[in-house]
Amino acid sequence: MMAPLHVIQRQAAGGVTILELSGHLVFDEGARVFKEQVTALVGAGQKHLLVDLKNITYIDSGGVGALVGMYLHALRRGGQLKLLCPSERASHVLGIAQLLKIFEVFDNEEKAIRTFAMSSTDPTTPRPHGVAG
Repeated sequence: MMAPLHVIQRQAAGGVTILELSGHLVFDEGARVFKEQVTALVGAGQKHLLVDLKNITYIDSGGVGALVGMYLHALRRGGQLKLLCPSERASHVLGIAQLLKIFEVFDNEEKAIRTFAMSSTDPTTPRPHGVAG
């Protein structure tokens, strides 16, 4: 039986919005809801998004597509979308797709939040890729 995607949104320091995802991130209603939520946040001016994947139990190509699409959506509008604590399954799939070189991925929430402040204050700061923090 498929575990539906649940998204919990919370605000963190520095104007960072954290989206805690749990369940299956797959091409279905859940991925659509995730994309709509990110689109609405970016449209409302929220530019710093941190997607927590520690409770993702399954991800398919549709889920990967949703993450990539929302990463590009935020980037094109002057924002950033970073990943936090991908589950073993999510990390494996993102690694196979070679997306760990594209996304900034963190294993510590506080460090991830600090990187948003660093990148907004100094536009010349290089943006690391892969696992950090």
